[in-house]
Amino acid sequence: MRASTLFAFAIAFVLSGPELAFADCQTVSASDVAQDIQNCPSANNALKNNACNFGGAAIAESGGNTCASNGNNFGVLQLTRSNLTNTGYSPSEYLNLSAQQQVCIWAQQVGNSNTSGAYQTLSNSGSVKGTPVTAGMLAACFQFGPLICKNDLAFMQANGGACPSIGNGGVRATGQTLANGGANLDGNNQSICSWGQSIQNKINQAAATCNGSNGSGGGGTNCPGGGTTPGGVIPPSPGNAPVSLPANLA
Repeated sequence: MRASTLFAFAIAFVLSGPELAFADCQTVSASDVAQDIQNCPSANNALKNNACNFGGAAIAESGGNTCASNGNNFGVLQLTRSNLTNTGYSPSEYLNLSAQQQVCIWAQQVGNSNTSGAYQTLSNSGSVKGTPVTAGMLAACFQFGPLICKNDLAFMQANGGACPSIGNGGVRATGQTLANGGANLDGNNQSICSWGQSIQNKINQAAATCNGSNGSGGGGTNCPGGGTTPGGVIPPSPGNAPVSLPANLA
């Protein structure tokens, strides 16, 4: 999940295809992903402190399926093709890895990059024009990357806290709108608000089963309901995930 700011992480649906044919697929829970993050030497404390939130994001992104792919994003946390290239793995090789291995590679490629701009602004804000900033919204910002997140934040600030949508001035991510900097929706017409709510739902569902103790600096898992408030703001964590277009837009 690292490239220029013109590329960001897109929502991927599980599609069957040649690259999945021989994959030994696993289906994992948000709690499993959270524990995998805790187990990764490549995951820093910021990722570990918010492991349950990223566990929820993984379920929203891939359904917890290690074989999830749309041709541009791969695995349980939907690593982009450009970042996959940096690992030396082919798509089929990566999809055949265990969830633990995929998560650690994701953490290494994405999680420890610097976070700034709109993500930093959101992480330091309780709300934007009255719209609460939730852990799910921050995770969506993380997944979509700096361009769409920045444009969503600007839209919210100019429109009383309302996020863009296809009916009110939303601009869907395509090669052209990413290149010209105008995209404020991902390839599936989702904003950080709409996709953030989907992720938040998964975070909340995982709260009762997510293992780990809450902590703000000691590497504990930040589990909603375990000392935090579902929907609450998570602190800044490293990693702007660039956006890759869905296969039908590539």
